Amino acid sequence: MKRLLAPLLAALTLLAPAAVLAHPHIVVQQVVRMVAKDGKYTHVEIEWRFDPFSSEVEIPLIDEDKNGKVSARETKLLADEMMPELGKYGYLSWINTGAKDFRPPKAPQFSARIDDPASFIPPEWDRNAGDNAGMPMPTNKRADAPGAPRKQGPRNLVYVMRFALPQPSKLVSIATYDPEDFIRIEVDKASVPAGCTLGKHPTHKAEFVRGYPVFADVVTCQLS
Repeated sequence: MKRLLAPLLAALTLLAPAAVLAHPHIVVQQVVRMVAKDGKYTHVEIEWRFDPFSSEVEIPLIDEDKNGKVSARETKLLADEMMPELGKYGYLSWINTGAKDFRPPKAPQFSARIDDPASFIPPEWDRNAGDNAGMPMPTNKRADAPGAPRKQGPRNLVYVMRFALPQPSKLVSIATYDPEDFIRIEVDKASVPAGCTLGKHPTHKAEFVRGYPVFADVVTCQLS
C-alpha cells in the first residue's frame, strides 16, 4: 500500500525552491538526552515533538487502526519511509565530540508515539511570515491555512531517534536545524540534561531571508 509521507518529508522535498516559500511551516520542540556508560557518552538521543497542526496532518496517515497510538507495525512503516529520506539530509543534525562537527554516521534507533494531550503547543506564529524582512508572500505562494484543532484537543506526533557515537567520548554536543528554516527546531530549555548547557551554534544557522539568520540551538555535555 502506498502511503503519503510524513509532513517532515514533504517539507524536505520543498527545500529546493525555498526562496518562494513562507517559513516556518512546521515547529518542532526538541528534547536532547545523553546516554553514558563507563564514564563516557555512547549515544545521543533526540526527541522531536511536532506542533499540533503538523501532527494532525500526519497522525491519521500513521495511525491506521485509529486507536490513538503508534503500534510496532506502524512505527516500522514510518521508519522505512522516513529514515532513508532524513538520512539524505544528515537527520538535520550535527554532532561534535571534541574535534569538528560531523553528521550522525549511522541510522538511528527509531521510535514514535502520540502525545495526547499535547506535551508541546508553540506560541502563535505566522506561517506566512518572511521573518520581518518587509517581503510579504504573494497569496498564491502562501501556505494553506491550517484546519481547526480537533474537538478532543491538540496532540503531538513524536519522533525519537537515538544515534550511536563513533566512539565513546566525555564531551559531546548536538545541533539540529533546517538551514532553510522551513522547519523551526528549538530545544526545550526545561529538559536540558543536568551538567549540560544550551547555547547557540556560532556558524550553523537557518537563513530563509538573507541577513536575518536564526542560529541553531546547541546542547553541549561534558563528563568529568
